[in-house]
Amino acid sequence: MEVLGQLPQYMNLDLTDFMDSPVDATVSGQIPEWLNGSLYSNGSGVYKIGPTAWNHLFDGYSVLQRFTLTKGKVTYQASVLDTEELKKSQQHNRIIGSGFAKKFADPNQSSVGKFFSRVIPMPPNISEKTNINVLEFGNKLYAVADTPLIHEIMPDSMSVKSRTIVSDFVSIHLGTSHPHKLKDGSLIYYGTNMNPMKSYNMISVPLPDPSAKSPFSGAKIIATAASRFKSSISFSHTFGVTDHYFVMLEQPLTMSITDLVLMQTRGRNVADCFIDNKGESLDFLLLSKASGHRLPVTYKGPSGVVFHIANCYEDSDHLICDASYWPEGSGSVKEMFLETFSRNLQAGDYGVGKNYYARFVLPLRIEGAEPGKNLVTLPNTTATAVLVQKSNKPVIKVIPETFEENLPIEMPRINDAYDGLKHRYSYATTFYYCSHSRLSKFDLLEKKVLTFDIGCDHIPGEAVFVPKPDATEEDDGVVLSTVMACRAGVQSFLIVLDAATFQEVGRATLPEEIKMGLAFHSMFTDKTF
Repeated sequence: MEVLGQLPQYMNLDLTDFMDSPVDATVSGQIPEWLNGSLYSNGSGVYKIGPTAWNHLFDGYSVLQRFTLTKGKVTYQASVLDTEELKKSQQHNRIIGSGFAKKFADPNQSSVGKFFSRVIPMPPNISEKTNINVLEFGNKLYAVADTPLIHEIMPDSMSVKSRTIVSDFVSIHLGTSHPHKLKDGSLIYYGTNMNPMKSYNMISVPLPDPSAKSPFSGAKIIATAASRFKSSISFSHTFGVTDHYFVMLEQPLTMSITDLVLMQTRGRNVADCFIDNKGESLDFLLLSKASGHRLPVTYKGPSGVVFHIANCYEDSDHLICDASYWPEGSGSVKEMFLETFSRNLQAGDYGVGKNYYARFVLPLRIEGAEPGKNLVTLPNTTATAVLVQKSNKPVIKVIPETFEENLPIEMPRINDAYDGLKHRYSYATTFYYCSHSRLSKFDLLEKKVLTFDIGCDHIPGEAVFVPKPDATEEDDGVVLSTVMACRAGVQSFLIVLDAATFQEVGRATLPEEIKMGLAFHSMFTDKTF
């Protein structure tokens, strides 16, 4: 519990720090009158109940936040997602349930019940914390995380309406908080299966029938790839979709299959099952949309981890993948225990190096390629790809083009209309890297970076692009970001930047007494549900 007092304000909230109805924000500057809708955010913010506390960044209870913009006026509302696990914990004034890095037993459960809950897994053995992202799908809103459990939420109260478990419909054990929405409104979802031969799965989810009991009742696996690791499976938080391929990242941050299977009987947690395969390559696996099978080519990048892809697209027989690249990220899970996390924040460091904006370029046509020759023929990039194994299963070593002088960046975003298409601009945040607190705009054509400094008393959330209604250019619109106060006496706010110039046009500041929780990801919608 002591470590919670050392964390920034946005990670040290309790269940009284929320409101039942929206409050007015003070607007300064000029919020465009065409900007009407809601910015929803999701993240961990509450880590303690009574005398008990979670000990890892991933385990805080979901805090949902909503900025509503109406003709230049702004209101704010926040709520802790009222899951069954949370309600039970509140009833006992102590945490009850399983998390990523810790488990709290039910004090009312008999000793026999406690024994069998450890010896015999009780499916679905899934954490109820959908605390990472907000998904709009089929005119409904959902809170999601990297488990197969999803909560439908009420748009106004941000309370639970229903829940669904994706693994009831397709054979997966982990899900994704970053599905891709296609032009027809359907989803491409990603799921991990602990069977090494069916590890990585792309899932098509059509728009649900209004009478369907679950939005995932029509889900179907459409592409699969096996794990290269004999006894573990790569953890992947994000994936890419292009015209002809699904892009899966097989990373050196893996989960032990044996440890996961025996986790309950050994009294261990999910975090204990992660393996830091430092020095192992970051592999790009391309899965054909047409066949559902993986291409025989392996594209091997340097060691490192990608949590967030900005975009993937095809261009002149190359596949481009832009991402936030973390060279030392295979040890990141251990660095996110709250005690270590707090110590690193005070030192102004992530603890495991920094993230770069990186562009990986994968050549798609390699017939006749000779080892040692750079196969990247696209202009205007320093990324390279060299054939190192010439066989029926070729291996190509890829080195990204990086923007290291502008580090660190996380959670890169684009204009969503360009998902899977060639884009020019990306927007990113430093997130909780307090010593370089800022937002960035990357011009990938001119190789220029514009920044907007936030200051040392705040951290910026995800940079969300919203286009003008009559936009004709890719960056014709605004960028929104929730800006969280790090300490008491400092006010949190919503910043609105002109996406073209990356200059502030307005902000909406909250009353000082309101604590804004940590927002991992945000989503803007102009719909009224």
